[in-house]
Amino acid sequence: MTSIIPTLVLIAADDRAVRDSLQFSLQLEGYRVRTHFAETGLLTDPDLAKAMCVVLDDRKPYLDGFDLLKRLRARGFAMPAVLLTNNANPRLRARAAAAGFCSVLEKPLLNNILAETLREILVTGQ
Repeated sequence: MTSIIPTLVLIAADDRAVRDSLQFSLQLEGYRVRTHFAETGLLTDPDLAKAMCVVLDDRKPYLDGFDLLKRLRARGFAMPAVLLTNNANPRLRARAAAAGFCSVLEKPLLNNILAETLREILVTGQ
């Protein structure tokens, strides 16, 4: 009998309450979740290569989600990425799509939208 390893999702967000609530809700959905305050934590996560998706905040103290995704791509990581923002205006959505984000979600996240978005991304691959 083989055991199924839950899908690993990495989250980088500066707000601890956001990190904790996202981790809790995704774990209820069966995901393995690791959260990071600083981008350096995400970039040095020992399981980065095993992550099936990254969730990045658009505004962080040092690297924003766009810069962090650019660094991940430069290092050869091609996993899908979701951008969290406080202002999902058309300009930001266009910029996110051009940068390679699969989805843009506006905070506060309601009705389990992140888990639904991850399911869709992981089924379609984008």
